[in-house]
Amino acid sequence: MTENKAGNDYMELFHGPTLAFKDLALQLLPQLMTKAVKIQQVDNQIMILTATSGDTGTASMRGFSDVAGTQVIVFYPEGGVSPVQLKQMLSQQGSNLQVIAVKGNFDQAQSMVKEIFNDQSFNQQLHEQGTQFSSANSMNIGRLIPQVAYYFYTYAQMVKRDEIESGTSINFAVPTGNFGDILAGYYAKKIRTTN
Repeated sequence: MTENKAGNDYMELFHGPTLAFKDLALQLLPQLMTKAVKIQQVDNQIMILTATSGDTGTASMRGFSDVAGTQVIVFYPEGGVSPVQLKQMLSQQGSNLQVIAVKGNFDQAQSMVKEIFNDQSFNQQLHEQGTQFSSANSMNIGRLIPQVAYYFYTYAQMVKRDEIESGTSINFAVPTGNFGDILAGYYAKKIRTTN
């Protein structure tokens, strides 16, 4: 966390392996998922379908690279991700990783993933072959929970630096398009207000 000249604090969430704010959550999600699979005694392979405009694809591929019992398929809009993110996705090593370009924009890529998730017949066929779907997008609570930690950590750092007193309400500004991050912040607020 850093402070600028105007006295505003900024969470620096770009220190992960792909420089994306999603790195923390998507480094932890594979560990949470594999632990949950063991606890629940799930024998199926987990096929992770993810749509990306760049950040989620690179971060999820890095996090799940060669994680046993998982396959990752990332859909991205052709021409709709930055050159750096495209190179990260296309060069990420991992025998369980696949990247698919979609003609159209991110919303169309996301719609394709949702259609696959909602195809009950296809899901049943996969299940019979020992595979089930999951996601690395923000619809997966395992990705959101680690992001809740950003808010508690930032708040604690502000208290530690005597910028605020414990219990003081603060505001967070989140860049547009980051619904999962906003939702994580909302969960953090709800957790704080219920305790």
